[in-house]
Parts: sequence; C-alpha cells; structure tokens
Amino acid sequence: MGFGFAQVPEAPCYRLCNARAPLTLVATSGLAADAEGLSRVDLTVDDGRIASILPAGTFSIDADLPQIDLDGGLVLPRFVDIHTHLDKGHIWPRRPNPDGTFAGALGAVRADREAHWSAEDVRARMTFSLRCAFAHGTGAIRTHLDVPGPQGAISWPVFSAVREAWAGRIALQAVSLFPIDLTLDDEPAFREIVRLTAEHGGILGGVTFLGEPPGPRTVAAIERVVRAAQEHNLDLDLHVDESGSPDARTLDIVADAVLASGFSGRALCGHCCALSRLEEAALERMIARVTEARLAIVSLPMCNMY
Repeated sequence: MGFGFAQVPEAPCYRLCNARAPLTLVATSGLAADAEGLSRVDLTVDDGRIASILPAGTFSIDADLPQIDLDGGLVLPRFVDIHTHLDKGHIWPRRPNPDGTFAGALGAVRADREAHWSAEDVRARMTFSLRCAFAHGTGAIRTHLDVPGPQGAISWPVFSAVREAWAGRIALQAVSLFPIDLTLDDEPAFREIVRLTAEHGGILGGVTFLGEPPGPRTVAAIERVVRAAQEHNLDLDLHVDESGSPDARTLDIVADAVLASGFSGRALCGHCCALSRLEEAALERMIARVTEARLAIVSLPMCNMY
C-alpha cells in the first residue's frame, strides 16, 4: 500500500483487508494483539459505517465486494480534539510571537484580536482550520472562544453558524474563555458572557490562575463560575494552573467548589501544568481530590512543553 492515506473504493459497500487496529478499540472476539497492541483485521464498510470487524484473512480475494489490501496499514476511529482555540488559529503571518514565550503569545493574540477579529475574519480562519482537521481524520472538536469585551457578541454567532455548516462532518462544541476575575470586577459583563454561552449551547469556561497566589478573591471567583454554570445548566471547561509557578494552586479550589456546590454538570480542567511541581505525596492527595470531584483533566503537551 505504501505510505499515507488509503484511497478507498468509490462504492457504498466495500472491504478493507489486512488492516491493523488497536485491540483495545475492537470488541470482536478471537483477536490477538502484536507487541504494539495491534490486531490484524478485515473490515466491511457499508454506507459510511463499519458493518463488521473480523480476523484478517476472513474474506477471499475474489469476494463480490470491492476491497483493498491495506498491507498492515493502521485503521483508527476519527480523532477527537478536546481542547483547541479555533478563533486564534492562523494569525502568525500577521502577528508572530518572536520570543516564543507564553506571555508573548498572550500579547500577540490580544493585539491581533483588537485589530482584526471581525466576524468575517473569525469565520474564515475557523473554516480553514476545520477543513484541515477534516482532511486529517478529525470527527469532533471543542474550541475555546475569547469573549472579553465585544468579542463574545462577534465570535459566538459565527461559531453557531459554522457549527451548523459542519454538522455531519465535524461535531463542534465551544467554551467561553475569559479571566476569572471578571466575575468579581464586572458583574454585568459576566452575566452577558453566561447569557451568550447559554443562548448558543456552549460551555462555561475561564482562566483560574492569573499569576498571583490564589487567595479569597480566587476562591470567590471560582465559586461564582461554578454557581453560574449550575444555575444555567451549563458544563464547565476551565483553564487551570497553566504555569510552572509554585503559586499556581487553583485545581484544588475548583475541586472544592464543585464538591461543595453539588455541581451536577460535567467539569473539565485543562493544562494543569503546575501538577508537575508537586511532591509525590501532595500529588497523590490532589489526584484523590480531583477523582472525588469527578473532574476530567486534559493536558496540552504540544503547547506547554516550551
């Protein structure tokens, strides 16, 4: 078969023979895995869906359906990208981050947003990102959307239109992203963020660590976000402790707030880089607390290993 993507037959029903698939993802019995955890399988595809998965060699060469020999090529489910920023994508040519730092990235994005992020600009960059993702096998994406100031009223309607346009190809979700201190410093702005999030079927987010050691304000802000999510039947997806600073300790505050409120939705915490700074005993306690609060965790090694 060579390398790259296989060219599947242009037929409603066909077979992919002599493929390899992760055994952990296959429910078919009678399969054995190699040293890499992969099993040799034959697949039947009917109207765009896998109709059967059988041990390799099950089908004869002269079978009536079109088929191709994948020669051990890997077959995977479509990818799910749980943490992206489609509104930030493809701005490098006009707003680079020459020093490569996190602070430089934040500054570049802020300047670009204020200068360029019209509805037309956001839609064009989102659509290009989705075309790329779809071509490489992605089936679901969750994106965070910067919503401070007037941006939420621009980006949320664009996202809703793009989500509808891509329905059936890529399933899309979006999260409102803003500094969590906004919940205390500008209550009307926070209420508007919550309103827009609910109106567009979104998820409530926020950045919980802003560089200062967490104190009573941090606790109050996180509790306010959790309470708003509960009141409006929204799930949570927070940027948590995206820092190597030993002061980045808000994950336990999120867990406490979720447990104390009896939050009934789903809560996810992204980044959580500061976990790498904990001693083993403290890390075990934190993991136990996160487990108790039923927090999902997503790490972002490709962007955080700078």
